[in-house]
Amino acid sequence: MVRALTFDVGNTLILASPRFWLLPFLEARGLRPRGDVRKAALEAFRFYEENHLKARDLETALGLWREFHRRLLVGMGLEDHAEAFSRELVARWKDPATWPLVPGAEATLKALKAKGYPLAVVSNWDATLPEILEVVGLRRYFDHLSVSALSGYAKPDPRLFREALEALRVPPEEAVHVGDAEADLLGAEAVGMRALLFDPLGENPKALPRLERVLDYLP
Repeated sequence: MVRALTFDVGNTLILASPRFWLLPFLEARGLRPRGDVRKAALEAFRFYEENHLKARDLETALGLWREFHRRLLVGMGLEDHAEAFSRELVARWKDPATWPLVPGAEATLKALKAKGYPLAVVSNWDATLPEILEVVGLRRYFDHLSVSALSGYAKPDPRLFREALEALRVPPEEAVHVGDAEADLLGAEAVGMRALLFDPLGENPKALPRLERVLDYLP
């Protein structure tokens, strides 16, 4: 029996690919990438993953995002604009357009809450996440946020999942985690939760192609 659910955020509730938030920003300024966007994104996100646990306060977190954006823009061949645009993007961190939602994200969470399921976030993110979830309108659906930088450990560390389960007061065998990465599967399964893999880009045939499909796995 499923009594509660936990959700990843990046590429589960919020679209992380630069195509959804950075390319429109550049196009509005008459610019296009001159480098390999995918490679630049992989390297920038790797830098973020390696450093985000240190970003436990807003000042440090925004500094991390500024360097993330700068590296991403340089990798895309836009080094002449990297410093100015990275500052501008950080200044817009509370703009919902910076954090586009996965199609169906709010509808899915709303349906789950209507059915009475307690919900929690389990995400590798920095100290900005609680406020980001507020500005995109998703914070109200969650009973607890397990954020790696605020908790001190990152997925696949099972402690991040245990924190959420304890807050929701449900045993792991009665909870489902939804995420897009191997770390989601490994961490959830390590504590005895069921994990559902989701891919908002539709590139993984083993993953759910639409977030609303989560409802098909519940009573």
